[in-house]
Amino acid sequence: MGSISFWMCLILTICTWNKTIGCTWMRTLPRSPSMFQVLSNNTITMLQKMGHVVSRKSQITFPNEQYRQVDNFTDNGRIVFISQTLNAIEKLYSSGKYDSTAWDQKGVDEFMIGLHRQTSELDQCVKTIKPGPSTSVKRVNKGMSLHFQILKNSLKLEEYSASGWEDIRNVVLSHMLRLVTIPID
Repeated sequence: MGSISFWMCLILTICTWNKTIGCTWMRTLPRSPSMFQVLSNNTITMLQKMGHVVSRKSQITFPNEQYRQVDNFTDNGRIVFISQTLNAIEKLYSSGKYDSTAWDQKGVDEFMIGLHRQTSELDQCVKTIKPGPSTSVKRVNKGMSLHFQILKNSLKLEEYSASGWEDIRNVVLSHMLRLVTIPID
């Protein structure tokens, strides 16, 4: 009888383990940043160091409305949003067509490594979220997908020029600075 109780307890513990732990990588302990925030801040610093001053005004608008809606999401919805946004940023930079820029390749590589680490960790978190994202999360993520398609098209129109990449870098920097402030409890 005792061994049945032990096994029942063990199975129950294993089944609820993922639910209780959740995405610890995103969780913030009192008075300390989460691992996500630490890595994001490092990635932001690398992105800032890559840049140069561009004298023209960018024609790319920032999707403030999507970010306002994220404030109303559950923690899981916020994690899905952050994950999909960072994946879109990674995809944008993975083209490798930034030869026209004066960016230090080592800095670009470090930025991409940090970004990849974030997307990998977040993809693992998203896999544990049950049920899937809500309709409102899907709608906002669709809007973000359109935004990143506009960024990609802008780069193509600019023929992957240095100024085109600087516009993208500045918008991506705005995204990264905003993403790191989204609260996850």
